[in-house]
Amino acid sequence: MSAAVAVERLSAAFAARDVQAALACFLPDHEIGYAGSEHGESASGRIAVGALLAEVFARDEAYSWTVRSATVHLNGASAYVFAEVDGLVTTDAGEVEPFPYRISGLLEAAGDDWLWRHCHGCEPTR
Repeated sequence: MSAAVAVERLSAAFAARDVQAALACFLPDHEIGYAGSEHGESASGRIAVGALLAEVFARDEAYSWTVRSATVHLNGASAYVFAEVDGLVTTDAGEVEPFPYRISGLLEAAGDDWLWRHCHGCEPTR
């Protein structure tokens, strides 16, 4: 799997609002982190990241994104990825709203996969 595919795999977990699938996108140890675009959406450590994602996934809307472009800088068994994505909010009522989004972070090779060490998502100002 390429490092850029890790961005898409995390999107699928967010769209499904599946905490376990999202955590499976991260390295299995406790030294992981996630920072979203909203105030308070920052967590460090597997337990805290899982709790934060559970809060985000409990909202009445799901988030997903499609990669428009991705830059990957490889450094041995690590990679830094920066992706411009088209975000989507899908409400439980079926409304869909696009939004600009960016995903970046540090990935590490784990067998044939690239897993997140730290992931950061943000909405660029308009």
